[in-house]
Amino acid sequence: MTLFRAAAMGAALSLSASFVPAVLAQNQATTAAPAAKLAVGAMVYGPQGIEVGKIEKIDGDTVIVATGKNSAALARTSFANGEKGPVIGFTRDQLDTAVGEAQAKADAKVDAALVAGAAVHSSDGVAVGTVKTVNEDGTVVLEGKDRTFALKKDTFTTDTNGLALHITAKQLADALAQPPADQPSADPTPAASPASN
Repeated sequence: MTLFRAAAMGAALSLSASFVPAVLAQNQATTAAPAAKLAVGAMVYGPQGIEVGKIEKIDGDTVIVATGKNSAALARTSFANGEKGPVIGFTRDQLDTAVGEAQAKADAKVDAALVAGAAVHSSDGVAVGTVKTVNEDGTVVLEGKDRTFALKKDTFTTDTNGLALHITAKQLADALAQPPADQPSADPTPAASPASN
């Protein structure tokens, strides 16, 4: 499942089951109306009254809508009241297409930024190291202050400060503190692992 933020939210980072970049085109057409009544689990409808998806989460002014294919984070102001419930200016196909296009653009930015020597920071702005190598298997080896470690490529995004992680510095430190994959662990799929040189 893919998670994206509305353009109104800028390039803010979000987490979902797998880390993904965050961007989405602005909602096309929402008429001036009283604020929509939004609740987790409510069905969201498109301009013609056809189902788009359910509200998965509400976080302040951000509303996550799950289409069944993607999860899209939209600004609360993107919603209007309709006869059946909350309405947005996208059909399900249009929203899925917008998410796919945003994903492709975000992936291209990450690919361009993942070069040896590139500085990397966490989602909370802490410098975590520099790119050492990008492996064919999709792992990226980083040279940190006191260790070399590898992360999956989908852990990376870009923001106004360059190459970034979808996780905080604390989340990275916690992941790196887990035993390597070949040793028993409470979490069989740690997000980070020490790299072998």
